[in-house]
Amino acid sequence: MKRRQPRHERKRFQRLPLPVWVRMLVLTAGWLLILIGIAGIFLPVLQGGLSLVLGFALLSIASQTVHLWLRKLMGRWPGAWKRLEKFRRRLHARIERLHRRRAPRDDDGAEDGE
Repeated sequence: MKRRQPRHERKRFQRLPLPVWVRMLVLTAGWLLILIGIAGIFLPVLQGGLSLVLGFALLSIASQTVHLWLRKLMGRWPGAWKRLEKFRRRLHARIERLHRRRAPRDDDGAEDGE
């Protein structure tokens, strides 16, 4: 099991392992869920709070700045932050797995005529 580095040794901003097109897709879905969440606050048919949480979780996957802002905002509610962070990490791992599954693989055993 990989051990976490102490906070003072970690980089503040880390490059996200997702490609640009996947990040743009995640950003678009996140903003769309936030807009639905704002509409859901005023309309009784839609779940506003749930859509907002999902939208911010998606945005925090694609943007390190949003992640840091959300962490600072949720500092008052550590239990809620832990649940949101756990959901965010599972969602990020699922997106990475889907991307790897669709990416073309380079077979080392293929004969190139060498």
